[in-house]
Amino acid sequence: MVRTASPEPGAQGPERRLRSRGAVLLALALVSGARLGAQAPAPAVGDAAPVVSVANLEGTPVKIALTPGKRAMVVEFWATWCEVCRALMPSMRAAQKTYGDRVDFYGVNVTVNERKERVKQYVTDNKPPFLTLFDDKGVATRAFAAMATSTVVIIDRNGKIAYMGEGSDQNISALIAKVVGK
Repeated sequence: MVRTASPEPGAQGPERRLRSRGAVLLALALVSGARLGAQAPAPAVGDAAPVVSVANLEGTPVKIALTPGKRAMVVEFWATWCEVCRALMPSMRAAQKTYGDRVDFYGVNVTVNERKERVKQYVTDNKPPFLTLFDDKGVATRAFAAMATSTVVIIDRNGKIAYMGEGSDQNISALIAKVVGK
């Protein structure tokens, strides 16, 4: 067995960055809810979207995945510190501009290493193209099995998951067009 020394508490440089990244990844896993026991499997494309309630930044509960027959929804799991989320923002803005009259846009802040005040300031400064929800209990993150920030879920008007993906190269407008038409 090979053992490596743990970095000293005051470690600098690569050791500290690795430890910080590891802590963020562990926190994401905990918030997203590692599946224990007999919990429901992660939802997939074609499944009915889980119905969850998450508070907005003012504390008012908002339901994600309302009853069938409503407007389609785009849900992005994000954080203020997420570089990939920032890279995805232009695509989200363009999609909201094109489809905002037919599609509801929600940004679920995963609250890992976040304070509500910081998120409110970010929203004020950057005006993201979605209603921001603060998932401090991890309800939506677990229900949708979002394993990373930049996870995007598109739910059709019948309440079915039409798309799930992650990363900065998602063409949100093209994906929405498949669900609601041009």
